Amino acid sequence: MTTHVVLVRPWADAQAGSGCCSGDTREAIALDAPVCRAHESPAEAQVLGSTYRLLRERLPDVDVQIVSVSNTAYLLPTTYRAARRRVGRARALREASRATTAGAVLVDGELIGDITDLGPDGVLVAVGNRVAP
Repeated sequence: MTTHVVLVRPWADAQAGSGCCSGDTREAIALDAPVCRAHESPAEAQVLGSTYRLLRERLPDVDVQIVSVSNTAYLLPTTYRAARRRVGRARALREASRATTAGAVLVDGELIGDITDLGPDGVLVAVGNRVAP
């Protein structure tokens, strides 16, 4: 059975347009040279990217997805169903609402922590512990 990991994007990374590299045209149109200048992502987004790459590299059989913090239509029912089986309805509702927090890390619908608190290596260890037989 495939393990599913969901990384909930931090608010700093949940921006529309995604800048010049995705076609944002607020800058002047350049006919002679590209307009895109080197830019850095916010620190939270860098942690998210590092975590995603580390999980994909070290745990290739794990399905890793990045979800927007605003995607409650996916996060609430997914985590509620997984939690209800483990802890009952009342606690499942609390856990499901915490899963919509920016930076949440979910493994098979279970909230295991916060990406900024755990860091990339901590997320790898936590997910690895869930995957290990």
